[in-house]
Amino acid sequence: MNAERHWQAALGQMQMEMPRAAYDTWVRDAEFIAYEDGNFIIGVQNAYARDWLEDRLLSTAKRVLTGILSRTVGVKFIVWQGEPSIDEQLEPALDPPALCDDRDRLASSINNRYTFETFVVGKGNRLAHAAAQAVAESPAKAYNPLFLYGGVGLGKTHLLHAIGHECLDAGLQVRYVSSEEFTNDLVDAIRSRNTAVFRERYRRVDVLLIDDIQFIAGKEATQEEFFHTFNTL
Repeated sequence: MNAERHWQAALGQMQMEMPRAAYDTWVRDAEFIAYEDGNFIIGVQNAYARDWLEDRLLSTAKRVLTGILSRTVGVKFIVWQGEPSIDEQLEPALDPPALCDDRDRLASSINNRYTFETFVVGKGNRLAHAAAQAVAESPAKAYNPLFLYGGVGLGKTHLLHAIGHECLDAGLQVRYVSSEEFTNDLVDAIRSRNTAVFRERYRRVDVLLIDDIQFIAGKEATQEEFFHTFNTL
């Protein structure tokens, strides 16, 4: 049996069934390694890709291959040893001077003008203001997560920065980014095969603030990473 040829055929079928972005991001670079004891051994770039494929594609891959071979087979995704180890990927992020520089950058991303003291409370934003204050006083406990929804100019961004100020003053590590920056960081990490560094950057903080979160709608990979990040935090 030419197992590698059957895997290539399975890739072609999955490409037709999956959204193009998901296929290009997670499946295209999956590499046939071996066929052992009725299992297709497939190598992937890193542990994050392996976990995603096991959670989201394993049953599909088994179904497609079973259909091609007309018998039941298994699929195992492994981190291919030809790639850098997780320890090697994490090393730059764990260097103490880099972390100090990063803390300075995180603090500078908070706008000094947007504080609770300068926020104008009105009928349309009173509840959001109270919820934001509760989060600032008890991070990860009150309203976790807090999702602010409203029209343009009602103070959503102002409140995010205000929360950031209070948490920084309390000695917490805060990361404030736009949804576009979060998405771009993820795409860059996948392309450079440094997803471990990406996860370390976003998951080691005490408070994560993402502005315009609605723009990740329809971006499957970004939503998946945000879900895992939120669960970790």
